[in-house]
Amino acid sequence: MRGPAIATMLALTVFACASAPQYAPAPEHLAPWTTALRDSQPDGAYAAVYNVGKETLVFVAAEHANETDSPTFKIIEDAFRLFEFQIVIVEGFPASEGLNPAKLVKYAGERAVNGFQEGGEAAPAARGALNHGALLQGGEPDDRDVRDYALSLGFKPDDILGFYTLRTAPQLIRERKIDSPADPAAVALITNDLSLNRSRLGFDSNVLPDYQAFRRWYEKINGKPFDASFLLEETGPLADGRFGSNAVAAAIARARDSFLHELVIEHVNQQRSALVVFGGSHYLIQRPALEAAIGAPCYVGAELEFAPASCR
Repeated sequence: MRGPAIATMLALTVFACASAPQYAPAPEHLAPWTTALRDSQPDGAYAAVYNVGKETLVFVAAEHANETDSPTFKIIEDAFRLFEFQIVIVEGFPASEGLNPAKLVKYAGERAVNGFQEGGEAAPAARGALNHGALLQGGEPDDRDVRDYALSLGFKPDDILGFYTLRTAPQLIRERKIDSPADPAAVALITNDLSLNRSRLGFDSNVLPDYQAFRRWYEKINGKPFDASFLLEETGPLADGRFGSNAVAAAIARARDSFLHELVIEHVNQQRSALVVFGGSHYLIQRPALEAAIGAPCYVGAELEFAPASCR
């Protein structure tokens, strides 16, 4: 896969001075996401803070949410109130779209309706960045790089496209667009996602060509129908998970987390205070690699207002 140092979106005008410490990425220390690691995950959202030279790295381990009164939204807002950032890195958007990409900036301008925020935690992250003069960037590798990595491990095109589409099911449920995969509205939504993901991944039209093909793939890999029995666990990147979709997820997660780790260290080496907003599982995967690269966090917890006293 192309590393963040190669991607053109990192053509920024600020460079680290020669005397600044250079930290070596340590992706080999990324933790596998196992059921044991999952079960050790703290309840709710929290943040980890690192002193990196004169700069600060804050990693928000988000609990994906759309409610504006959620702990995730509060921690993001507290991060902007307590720290200054030069760069904000957000889950779900390709880094190759450049700085302040239009799709991410769009979320900054979208206001909540009755306490419900379309786009989830991307909205307060983007809004905070623009309001505080920080740059915005997606933290995801290009989909075709992820595709090539998964194919190199022996996964089939159906598996990759199928999982890319399956992982939208929790989001559709969270955004109240469907109650479960048994909802009649799921047919059109899944069909549309298949088309979009097929294009993103560069697959031919004969790869899972329609909703029924997707359902057959799902039943084959997970051994049950795509209906109300769907569990959020099925989209988790569990290396020892009980569903076939977990194995595909684990491969894709490895590609994503390796890219994110190198991207974060790239910014650290250019002396930028950074805020990273990704799901909580990503932080537990990243933590040993971050510690190997830059050292232990000075604060980990859900009450971010206590971090400045612990970190300076």
